Amino acid sequence: MNHTRAFFAWLLLAAAVFVPARALAQSVEKIKIVYASRGLPFFSAFVAKEMNFYAKQGLEVELIQVAPRIAITALATNQVDYSMNIGSTMRAAMRGLPVRAVASSTVAPFFALVSREKSVQDLKGKLLGVTDPGGTNYQVTKLILQHYGLVPLKDVQLFTIGEEKLLLDAMIAGRIAGAAITPPWPFEAEKHGFKILVKASEVVQFPFVGPTASLDKINNQREQVKKVIRAEIEALRFIRERRQESIDMIARLFKMDKDIAQKSYDFTASFFSKDARIQPEAVKRLIALEKEAGNIKDDVDVSQVADLSLVDEALRQSPAR
Repeated sequence: MNHTRAFFAWLLLAAAVFVPARALAQSVEKIKIVYASRGLPFFSAFVAKEMNFYAKQGLEVELIQVAPRIAITALATNQVDYSMNIGSTMRAAMRGLPVRAVASSTVAPFFALVSREKSVQDLKGKLLGVTDPGGTNYQVTKLILQHYGLVPLKDVQLFTIGEEKLLLDAMIAGRIAGAAITPPWPFEAEKHGFKILVKASEVVQFPFVGPTASLDKINNQREQVKKVIRAEIEALRFIRERRQESIDMIARLFKMDKDIAQKSYDFTASFFSKDARIQPEAVKRLIALEKEAGNIKDDVDVSQVADLSLVDEALRQSPAR
């Protein structure tokens, strides 16, 4: 009889220990998040995965590098769950695609216009490289030129080359006079005699990177969207508050030497958002730029490109820090 009681006691203990663990394993949600390039602008997503902030939210995340134009199609058709390419997603939403920005990881573009010329004005008659026609890199390059009194595509020609490493290679080879590139590439360029003429943040500020989702995802899996946002917020806090650990991670993940990693961190750290909130005025600025460029004709409301409520909901439902 004692053996029988002991056996049933063991069964009850096993149920208490193993069943919740099994239920927890079953509750893990597998999702795919796409990003444009393996570099500093998308560092927060790598931090969220590396530091298990996604896992803490019950998410098993696969990060996939995809060109922005392909990412938009994949996002709108639910082939992927989220895209970190907030600029291209919002521009697509302005044209009526059922996608929305849900959080903003950065408050300004990370680009620096790099060249061997002495000033931006000296680029007149020269050729600059861009990553993608119509993308954020292309738009920011045009804005910098306009800010300094040059007419893009007239005073300065823009040539599509591809990802930023290829832009740097083209600069070194003398095929182009310069390009707007994000860390670490400006500091790699300095080793070859180039210099930073201007930071894009000195000219324009609008959301550059951040989680975006399809309307279908927002409407039908809202809790999952908030889990992604909470992981992103935790990653942003890590980046802003833990400098040396962030520098070490940058060096390891992106295969940089420590000096370049430190320069890259110091260049970008202040541009990472404190709370991932999307600022309406920044979105309006982006809409105005698209309208001015003739890319959209009708008036577009902020709500047509971004869901501002999700970050507040995610923060309210988070435990006190």
